[in-house]
Amino acid sequence: MSIIIADSGATKTEWCVWEDGESNVIATEGLNPYYHTIDSIRDVIKEDLLPKIDVENVEEVFFYGAGCDSDEKKEVVKEALETYFGKSKIEVYHDLLGAARACFLDKPGIACILGTGSNSCLYDGQKIVEHIPSLAFILGDEGSAGYFGKKIINSYFRFELPPELKKSLEENYNMSLEHITEGVYDGAQKSRFIASYGSFLGKHSDHPFIQKMLREGFESFITRILMNYTNAKDYEVRFIGSVGHAYKEMISEILRSHGMTPGGFIQKPMQRMVEYHTKRVHD
Repeated sequence: MSIIIADSGATKTEWCVWEDGESNVIATEGLNPYYHTIDSIRDVIKEDLLPKIDVENVEEVFFYGAGCDSDEKKEVVKEALETYFGKSKIEVYHDLLGAARACFLDKPGIACILGTGSNSCLYDGQKIVEHIPSLAFILGDEGSAGYFGKKIINSYFRFELPPELKKSLEENYNMSLEHITEGVYDGAQKSRFIASYGSFLGKHSDHPFIQKMLREGFESFITRILMNYTNAKDYEVRFIGSVGHAYKEMISEILRSHGMTPGGFIQKPMQRMVEYHTKRVHD
């Protein structure tokens, strides 16, 4: 018998099929119940996952998803999963709990997500005990690709970008106002669209203008969110996500400057999530 552990963010979902110490990871698009319906989730599972697994052999499914922050949204995902995994035990969790388990397993600490979006929590080794909302990409998501994507687009149309950055942006991205307006107002995955512009920072991370933007974004994430957790300086801070991993030196420096303790930076948390769940299988 096998178990499936799914880690679903705004951009993609990783499905890890674990059996007898062997694991196989399958990638599909991100399945956020704020953007997806039961039917559209079913379609992705049917077309992109089922042909690659033995459904009859799956005993348990653990799904950690962005947007699974209420019973109502969890039920959307669970109902879609039950269509194909009706004989399996199915548990749906918020991706933030998955991040905490990946970061700390059964130890306490402050767990953070810095990828397409951002999020964080104080974890006691079993459950999330404090959570300061990220407020999503429109109102918050400090330090994320979506946050920096907004900053770059805004700076471009406010004539703040240095000429060399403006030229590079125009050469590599569609900067027409019509295209951006359509993506922001008409696109189903607005956060993913905006975050795609955030990758520009990675290509020019040594430029002083970009360095300043990055530092301000991470400072905001740390001082306005992480430092507001109870006794925040007593805990190690760990990160998952591509943005956190890419800028781990700068983030660590800023954390230390505020008396906080940086821990690990995990680009892909699946291995740790498998460790968390298979430990319970063996126990």
